[in-house]
Amino acid sequence: MERNAAVKFWRTVLLLALLARSGGAGAADRQVVLVVSAASPVQQLEPIEVQKLFLGLPVVRDDHVLHPVRNASDEQLANIFLQYVVAMSQSAYDRRILAQVLQQGRPRPLELHNSRQVTDALASDRYAVSYMWLRDVPANPRMRILRVLWTE
Repeated sequence: MERNAAVKFWRTVLLLALLARSGGAGAADRQVVLVVSAASPVQQLEPIEVQKLFLGLPVVRDDHVLHPVRNASDEQLANIFLQYVVAMSQSAYDRRILAQVLQQGRPRPLELHNSRQVTDALASDRYAVSYMWLRDVPANPRMRILRVLWTE
């Protein structure tokens, strides 16, 4: 009887290990990327420039100020943005942006709640910068990836 229980235990452990490994393979492909219009003259942005841009500070390329576009189409994407791009909680980020608006008169970053709206905003503004899931980019020739912001 003890041997039967031990065999069942090890079978369960092996099954769980295989399930965890197979689930991790699909999750490893999930990435958040920084994107611009395909027509954008912006070739690269350093991480500190990305953070400044989305915190409402001016980032200039070719004598033009870049325009941040927040992609709020997905709750997990929004959480990744807050944690890995601006390194703030939602309330701290909101306070920071509000302070920029009230004290310095800077506009709030454009916030869109639909991936298609983000794509359209990027296509219509060569100096707009946003972020989205990598899976949403390859099918769209109107966008170009600048860098990977996060990988699971």
